[in-house]
Amino acid sequence: MQADWKQRASEGITVFRASRLEALLVPLDNLLATQPPDALLAPQTVVAAHPGMRQWLAGALAEKRGVHGIVANLDILLPSGFLDRLAGDVLGEGATSPAAWRREHLRWRIFALLETSTDPTLRAALDGADAERRRFQLADRLARIYTQYMAYRPEWLADWARGRGTFDGAGFHPALWQALQSAIGQTHRGGQLALLERKLREQGVRVAATDPLHVFGLAHLAPAELRVLHALAAHRPVVLYVPDPCREFWGGLRSEAAQLRELAADPFSRDAETTFLDQNHPLLAAWGRLGQHFMLQVQSLDASLDMRHYRDEADHDRPPGPLLERLQESLRRLVPSLLSEDPRTPEERRADASLRVHACHTRLRELEALRDALLQARSDDPSIAPSDIVVMAPDIRAYLPLLPAVFGAPGDASAPLPYHLADVPVASTVPLFAAFRQLLALPGSRETAPALLDFLAQPDVARRLGLDADALALLERALAEARAAWGLDPAARAALGVPAIEEHPLAWAMDRLLASLVHGNEDSDDLMSVAGQRLAPVTGVADAALALGALDQLLQWLAT
Repeated sequence: MQADWKQRASEGITVFRASRLEALLVPLDNLLATQPPDALLAPQTVVAAHPGMRQWLAGALAEKRGVHGIVANLDILLPSGFLDRLAGDVLGEGATSPAAWRREHLRWRIFALLETSTDPTLRAALDGADAERRRFQLADRLARIYTQYMAYRPEWLADWARGRGTFDGAGFHPALWQALQSAIGQTHRGGQLALLERKLREQGVRVAATDPLHVFGLAHLAPAELRVLHALAAHRPVVLYVPDPCREFWGGLRSEAAQLRELAADPFSRDAETTFLDQNHPLLAAWGRLGQHFMLQVQSLDASLDMRHYRDEADHDRPPGPLLERLQESLRRLVPSLLSEDPRTPEERRADASLRVHACHTRLRELEALRDALLQARSDDPSIAPSDIVVMAPDIRAYLPLLPAVFGAPGDASAPLPYHLADVPVASTVPLFAAFRQLLALPGSRETAPALLDFLAQPDVARRLGLDADALALLERALAEARAAWGLDPAARAALGVPAIEEHPLAWAMDRLLASLVHGNEDSDDLMSVAGQRLAPVTGVADAALALGALDQLLQWLAT
């Protein structure tokens, strides 16, 4: 019943499940209101699955509380941030600085260690042309892998620290990991989680807060992190709000490939006859493996209360209509046949736009198809607001340069589809960071005229140098008239393995343009008759003096 969905969080772990994320807001809002902290001004803590969930959750709670509802003094953290704070409170001075083992710091430690490594595998990968760039790329990749191992494979790292390989082909990893631990001199995050769990299970340990800890929207979590939450539940209530797509137990579902492998291994087993009669949902079995493992972990927590939303338990009398609703119902009930049992006519099925697949050849075309679909959806149903729309991708950063061309600038409320970006680093969304990266990439590159113009056209750079669109257009035309190609000067060309000719580098073209400014608007034939003249000035560039000054500043910086 609906009344049973509003429960108080008791000691230990409480689990609320629902197939729709919005339904989990009901018990969360109820517990936030009815079980505040003992200290009047102490914030309530909510752990959100990821940055996008954190932002959505704050807005959804405010909207749920009505027009005058206020969501204040609510500390919404990510799992890693909360666990680092908890380690600082419980372990005190024994806690590891989280910054030392973050990927952005770890890669530079590895970068330095790779330079002195004598491992033949590493030397074969790093020796040769462009060694430093490849060394940094390898260091960044290893930092990403080791960061994941700290959470999901801490036992491997413990074996490597003792000099033991945990699997065939471990190769250089044990030695490199030992050197890395010695260089940092602190316990890594996986080791700290194990220490934190042991400390929380000791008698007499006290934690600062005793009000419920709310963990919202997690679909997966590293086992070591979940064990820490389980240990913390002995000191304060821990409430998990779990989006669970299926009301039935689906921890044992196997993909068709796994079933075939099992059948091939033992074709005469007792289960062989019923293997192909299993009610496996193909999507859950094939794409839900990570969530399946998490559900098994949650099942093993021995929660004091494990409750599913009352609407998930009910079978609706009316059959589901659109294809998307059929898919959701088939997952909720664990009945794959709902997808094939569609009584609608072929015309009705073709008109169903609830679930579509578009084949696009480029990312730009993907965004254009998305824009057209969203505009059509809002036209068909005016009640759909931009805040009701979420767009997800495996790597949204790959689409960032193309978004303004299709959807306009982020945050533009006057656009047909206003949007903002979530789950992307600040460096990927702030134009100033992009300009800085572009500036750092110029030295050592071919330093082409278009690349310099692109840099000067960056909004922050153009504003600092006083350049507008007209000035940039004049500069582009002037460089084209001066026949500027690439390379700062002949020496820069020689460094890249091409002949050091004097004509057409940027410095040569700049000399032609500056000579034109010195002589004013005189005829080019008269200029070429001046004694000692070695360059052919370009006429008609007097209006580009400001832009040429900005380009001269940039070229002088690149030359130093």
